Amino acid sequence: MTAELSRPRPVDPDRLADLEAERSFLLRSLRDLDAEHDAGDVDEHDYATLRDGYTKRAADVMRQIEAKRGALPARPPASWGRRIAVIVGVVAVAVLAGWLVARSSGQRVPEQQASGAAPGADLATTLTQARLLLGTDPAQAIELYTDVLAGQPDHAEAHTYRGWLLYTVSRETTGADEADLVDRARADLTAAVDADPNYADPHCFLAIIANENDDDQATARTEADACLALDPPGEIRALMTPFIESLPEN
Repeated sequence: MTAELSRPRPVDPDRLADLEAERSFLLRSLRDLDAEHDAGDVDEHDYATLRDGYTKRAADVMRQIEAKRGALPARPPASWGRRIAVIVGVVAVAVLAGWLVARSSGQRVPEQQASGAAPGADLATTLTQARLLLGTDPAQAIELYTDVLAGQPDHAEAHTYRGWLLYTVSRETTGADEADLVDRARADLTAAVDADPNYADPHCFLAIIANENDDDQATARTEADACLALDPPGEIRALMTPFIESLPEN
């Protein structure tokens, strides 16, 4: 019994890949935050708060990576859908940080109208909660995005991330339920494109679905190209570029 308890746990290679993706994002975020501070776009209090949070999280992630690397077995590459899902969860933190910075500097945030007045604290709060739950509680995040859409049926972000979450849930489902979830995911992502043709994220996710679920590389390439043309977050761009390169030529 004692020997069994002391035996080291096997390393989850996918978890290590997730940690490495998170480390890259956090280090890039620190560089961007320093640049914004040097340019005078972030006040001292927000800068100190955000930098401290990023630094502590990055240090913790790097410690976990170092602890796991030595015992890593050979493994096949993780799916593109999983890689994107990890980045989405990490980017959610940056969205919140960006919202705080925009608020402190007087910039407009997505929940504000052109006048700068917020249409309601409930919408902003619900979106914030949904973003925080993206990588930890998909079912609850789906419910929150549904609440947003009940009040704003054309909200592009809510359609996009409810659609992506429905697709990630479908990967753990089988039969008719899986097909229904994928159909609902596509409908949400298509609605997001219709609501905001200049929003990159739904195109990124439609590309993944076309490749992984439909084996439709032509559509995957078209949607991925559209995603890159619309300037997605840097870490998603860093994944979509090799994703396109992995697709067979027409």
